[in-house]
Amino acid sequence: MEEKKIQKNNSSKTKIIPPKKKQPEVLSKDEIRSINKKKIKRKRKAKKIALLTALFTIVMSVGVVLVLAVFFKINTVTVKGDRVYSDKEIIAKSGIEIGGNLFRVNEESLNEALSKSLPYIQSVFLERQLPDTLIVTVKATREVAAFQYGAGFILVNAEGKVLDRDASMLRDNVAVVNGAVLKGAIEGDRIVIGNEKDTENFVLLLKGIAESGINPITEINVTKNGQYELKYDDRITIELGSIDNVTVKLKRAVAALEKENEINMYAEGILDLKTEPYAYFDAGKESPVKKPVATTQGSEAPAEDSADEGSASADDEAEKNNEASVTEPQAEEPADAEAENTDSEENQEE
Repeated sequence: MEEKKIQKNNSSKTKIIPPKKKQPEVLSKDEIRSINKKKIKRKRKAKKIALLTALFTIVMSVGVVLVLAVFFKINTVTVKGDRVYSDKEIIAKSGIEIGGNLFRVNEESLNEALSKSLPYIQSVFLERQLPDTLIVTVKATREVAAFQYGAGFILVNAEGKVLDRDASMLRDNVAVVNGAVLKGAIEGDRIVIGNEKDTENFVLLLKGIAESGINPITEINVTKNGQYELKYDDRITIELGSIDNVTVKLKRAVAALEKENEINMYAEGILDLKTEPYAYFDAGKESPVKKPVATTQGSEAPAEDSADEGSASADDEAEKNNEASVTEPQAEEPADAEAENTDSEENQEE
């Protein structure tokens, strides 16, 4: 009985049979040939599509070029924007030709040519007006600093580009540069000062002045150790120290100067920006308080000025009258001498 129970228990256990591996199907030679033919056909079809696409692209490109060359010729060139040069000068220096292709004029090349040959041009923008008009919009630049050179000045803009080598006078808000070693100044090119690093630092300073909005800067002084000092409104010296973070320093100077101007807009002194992130103002000798020319009603100071001026003018007139009274007898002397001469002549005749 026990043997039979053991046999039943063994028979109740499930056996896991692994699946049989499928054997690869063996293809006949005809089936292999048909598969290869299909692959070849697909490759040929793909090549034909690529070839047709390339031919279509070439034909379209040639067609577009021919259409542009034949139908879009420049007939009119219009100059707009800032008027720093005449239209004829700009068109002549641009190299744009009437009859040329409207789409062959390159804006980047045009900017490079005009900003160099006509230095007061900052940039130009091209606009094409079909079918035959080209519009050139000009943006001008202006000088921000000047180097004394001979009897005149060399003018540069905020990027350090030389605008004029022989300017006879300076406009407002142009800083005179002192202490820089000028090595090269060609109109349309960047100014060259000392070595390359000196030039880079100077251009960074000019950009910092422009970006910070500090105004008016009347002088830029280069110290012996290569640092910079600025003169604000001919009365406050701004000590920058190194050129690092120049824009941030000058923005800090703007805030400090606004506060000082609220206290006394004629104050003189030194504004020290060398210690980050502070600005120290050392008030020096103050200039005499200048009376404004135009005043409001009820202000006593202008009245005193006018009274002083009136009294001064009266004194001047009195002095002139006194001088006249002194010189009048001298003018009568010749007449008295003539009278005496006539009397002596009469006596002689008698």
